Order: sequence, then structure tokens, then C-alpha cells
Amino acid sequence: MTKLFVIIVNFNSQKDVIPCLKSLIKVYPKINVIIVDNASTDNSLQSINSLEFKSLQVIKNKKNLGFAEGVNKGIRFALKQGAEEVLLLNPDTLPERGFLEPLLANPAEVAGPILKFQRSNDWVYDFGGKVNFWTGRTSHHEYQISNIKYQISPDYVSGACILIRKKVLEKIGFLDERYFLFFEDVDFCLRAKKAGFKVALESKSIMIHNLSEGKAKLLYQFYHLIRSNLIFINTWLPFYRRPIAYFYLLALSFKMLLNRL
Repeated sequence: MTKLFVIIVNFNSQKDVIPCLKSLIKVYPKINVIIVDNASTDNSLQSINSLEFKSLQVIKNKKNLGFAEGVNKGIRFALKQGAEEVLLLNPDTLPERGFLEPLLANPAEVAGPILKFQRSNDWVYDFGGKVNFWTGRTSHHEYQISNIKYQISPDYVSGACILIRKKVLEKIGFLDERYFLFFEDVDFCLRAKKAGFKVALESKSIMIHNLSEGKAKLLYQFYHLIRSNLIFINTWLPFYRRPIAYFYLLALSFKMLLNRL
């Protein structure tokens, strides 16, 4: 296995990050793991430090830097230690044996697995995302089976689990820190594609993602979802499409606010 570093950003994720780490360590006991803690106030950092795992390193931030900046601190730390690839992993994922090898074998410079999650007690398989370049919104290729008959070519793969080769980082840089939360993975994949790199879904790799579907987003999450979407629109949509996207985002914001009432 090449010199790979797994980067997990933690923010008050004790109930998720400990099972994630225990599962990861069990199936890949020699893997390098970097935890970037965004000033958590729960007991997650203490629980992480109590794990007996020599290849786990912790970066403690004095404040919540957001996902993108937290990831970037982890990437810089990994590169200084000779990383050839980095694997960004959400704390609410559950790594199982065999997910990593197909990702490493995939020739694409940016690769992600099929994400498997539950919706209304049924398993749903996420084959990456697509971008609507008129509205500036994103959606996902979702199916009830994991072995669809045709190859999905996504616009982006989810930052919940994404393998990035060193040469991509050297050419296009890291995640855009303007995105505190949401859309940073979409932006990164589009930048990678624009620079000539391949972004691919690896169908032989499946990762469980414990999404909290159906729950209303916290107010700060709602704020950053709208803010990041606006940044994405201004970055990636031509000026003549932006009025449509602004109107769509405004209508969507009102709808989400009404759903909270």
C-alpha cells in the first residue's frame, strides 16, 4: 500500500467518530490516521485520545474552522510526512474490509466509493453527484441496488469518502476555504476536472454512510448551506444564468424555513 493518510474532521461527533475509527483500525490496523478536531465541546476528543492506536495523530484547533479549512490543515500535515494520497473520511461513515483497495487501484486521480445509507428502513446506494448548471444546485445518482448495469460518470464524488492523489493537490491546491460547510467537495472535483484530472466513482468500493435524513438542519447548518450555495453559484455559473439560480435559491430558502416551522 502506498503512503496513504486518512483525514477525519471531528466536531462534536463522539457517537459517530469512535465507531468509525474502531472499524477503520480493525480492518486496516497499520493505516495512518489524522484527526483534525475543530474545538469540540463534547467528550469526543477524550474518547479519541483513549484509543490505543499508534498511527493516529490529532490536530487540535482552538476554534471551529469549518470542514474545508480543517481538512486542509490535515492535508498539509500529511504531505509533510510524505503522503502520496489522502483519503478524506467523514466521522459518520463506517469503513468495512475491502473498501480501500479498489479506490487505490482506480486510475483516476480523484475517486470515491458508492455510499450506502438507509432511507425509511431501505438501503439506498449513492453513485456520486451531478450539478445543475442553470440553478447551481446539486443532486445525487441514487438507486436501490448496488450493481446497476451502466457506468455512472458523476460530476463529483462525495467528500464523505474521497481519495485524492498528491499530484492533484500540487496542481490545483486544496479545498476552497470560502466554503465553511457544504459544496467544498463539489467545487474541488470540478476544479480537478477543469485541470485535466479524472474524477471517478469506484463501483467495487462500498462505504456505509450514517446519514441523518429527515432531520431539520440546525440553524448554523442552514445558514452555511445557503451561503455556500451562493458562493458556488458565483464561482461556477456564467453571469447570465445567475439570476435564475438566485431566484431558485431564494425560493428554496423560504421553503426550507417554512418546513422548520
